[in-house]
Amino acid sequence: MLERLLFTVVLLAAGLFTYQLYVRQQIRHTSALTPTDPLLHDLKPGIPAILYFTTPFCVPCRAVQTPALALIQSELGDRVQIVQVDACEHPQAADRWGVMSSPTTFIIDLHGRTRAINHGVADAQKLKRQLQEAAAV
Repeated sequence: MLERLLFTVVLLAAGLFTYQLYVRQQIRHTSALTPTDPLLHDLKPGIPAILYFTTPFCVPCRAVQTPALALIQSELGDRVQIVQVDACEHPQAADRWGVMSSPTTFIIDLHGRTRAINHGVADAQKLKRQLQEAAAV
């Protein structure tokens, strides 16, 4: 019994470590994309942004993520930029950014580098905290 528990803990730790490595690699990869990516050509420099990948049939996107982003936009106004991308209409962009599910949000700092990635729903508080960290860099 103890061996099974230990094996489970080790397996979970290995999975978490692998996921963290994947996210770090994805952040490095997407930071290299931002200066030239056509999705972001209208971004104003010096203002953090949220790149939001969604799909028309994504229920969590409509029910939770889009309202959270609307709340952030209403609170922060022109101090944040939000770019929404339909992954069904732009599958090459979703592939380029490594999006495997929706919603996926990327926090882009003042210098156009990816600072955080959220796979799945991220509430407004989490996004605001990530934006503050990105603006402080």
